[in-house]
Amino acid sequence: MGTKVVFRYDKNFYKEGEILVPKRDSFGMLTDIEKVVETAIRARLHDGQSIRGESLFAWESEAVGKRMWPLSKKPYLYELEVDEADIRFRGDLNQYNNAKDAVANERSPDEFVAAYCDGKPSDPAVNGSPRIELLFSKAKVLKRHG
Repeated sequence: MGTKVVFRYDKNFYKEGEILVPKRDSFGMLTDIEKVVETAIRARLHDGQSIRGESLFAWESEAVGKRMWPLSKKPYLYELEVDEADIRFRGDLNQYNNAKDAVANERSPDEFVAAYCDGKPSDPAVNGSPRIELLFSKAKVLKRHG
């Protein structure tokens, strides 16, 4: 297996070469709707509690990372190197958002939760380009923007 370069925005300042590891489960910071979706995802994924609660998140695509960075209001965008063996999950965040929309409209999110957990890309005609996120156990900082 090789390595992959991924893109993560963050409020924290990290130096090039620094190794990042997960700090805490962010479940408590989610909205009520996000908690419904997150609970369903954690229940569906094998070892979902660990994967979702004990991983770093980043964008697979540089274009998505750079597009989403200003919306995050976080000061730094990092290029990270991840060993492919450390990748724990890959999914289209559009499916996650579709699940949130379903919950907000009092519909079942199950179809979208399943698609997210199964790594199925969303329909570009509905959501535009997929926004693929990776969850992983550690990464090395290659470059910092911001």
